[in-house]
Amino acid sequence: MSSSARPTALADRLRAALPPLLVIAGAVGYIGIDFWVQEVPHSVPGEVSPLVHAGLVVLQAVALLMRLRSPLIVFGAVVFLDLVILATTAGELGIGALGVLFASYAMARREPGRATWIALGAGAAATTLVGGVAMAAGSAEAPVVLIITAVTRIVLLYAVPAGAADYVRGRGRLADALRDQARMAENEQRDRALRELRAERTALARELHDIAGHHLSGIIVSAQAATALTRNDPERARAMMQTVQDEARTTLADLRRTVGLLRNDDDPQSPGGPSPTPAIAGVAALVEAARERGQHIEFNVVGEARALGPLAETAAYRMVQESLANAARHASGAVCRVSVRFGADAVELTVANEPGPDQPARGGARSRQGFGLSGMAERAALIGADLVAAPTPDGGWLNRLTIPTDGRSDT
Repeated sequence: MSSSARPTALADRLRAALPPLLVIAGAVGYIGIDFWVQEVPHSVPGEVSPLVHAGLVVLQAVALLMRLRSPLIVFGAVVFLDLVILATTAGELGIGALGVLFASYAMARREPGRATWIALGAGAAATTLVGGVAMAAGSAEAPVVLIITAVTRIVLLYAVPAGAADYVRGRGRLADALRDQARMAENEQRDRALRELRAERTALARELHDIAGHHLSGIIVSAQAATALTRNDPERARAMMQTVQDEARTTLADLRRTVGLLRNDDDPQSPGGPSPTPAIAGVAALVEAARERGQHIEFNVVGEARALGPLAETAAYRMVQESLANAARHASGAVCRVSVRFGADAVELTVANEPGPDQPARGGARSRQGFGLSGMAERAALIGADLVAAPTPDGGWLNRLTIPTDGRSDT
């Protein structure tokens, strides 16, 4: 047992022993009064020795030791002993009342229910009957006194303990409910924190995938082209290598911006600082960079450009970025068409490529969904947009993102 549990267990034992000790103290006090007050040698009527009455009270105290295990049986025993005391003292000696009070409380506290109320009613009826008959037979008290005495005994010995037990039991249920509520709130807070952490990790992984997939694909394509031109066209090869360096610097800047999401101490004045938030306006730069890497891209914008919310702008930019990277990987040398259409109720971005020279013309060439397409779908769901990602009949691939501007997206 731990050191913190020992004081608690000791306190529980002391509380359990307190009612029997108080009852025994009452018996000892009664004996002391009988022996030391010689002026009143027989303070109550009857021929039974005070020692016998004190012994009956001690038996009540002994029975009360078992009140937590068998409260109903203990209640019956304690009430019976009190009835004996009342019957042998003309209903006037109440030294057994304290034991009845504790027994009533223990029974109502530990075993609430129909049996408890029946036992309390039976005990009250028996106490009223025995006490009233004993008082009427042993003394000439007025009926009013008998009635007041009977009501007082019922209230003090049965009604008050039962009410106190019900109050304490209600407080206990309230405390349990509050503890359960606090535990549920704590669990909900922990679950919410875990969900937020998973969402942040997913967003970070999606961002890293988009950055690495696009820029590294461009670096690889540019490096391959530079290698092929080294012997025949050194000047153009050097230009392509410069493109590789530019792509690497852009990748580094984007990675620094992404890492900045996890840190607050990034220096915005440092060389290669964070890049601006991706936006639809940057699609033209994406297309131009892809053309410099050797991709054949047709690009057109329809309608009057307008800004969307930051999440929608980022989702649109990343969709085009990932689509161009996929086209470079899977359909190198094929024509890719990029279009941005600003409609009255939606903004639509489309990236479609023809099959590559070495790619068979079949629609299921890329039926398996990778991380890039998963990232597109997650971003689209986040802003309430519609995403179509599917092979075309001629064996190419089509990605179309439709962002509504009627309030459903992050506009």
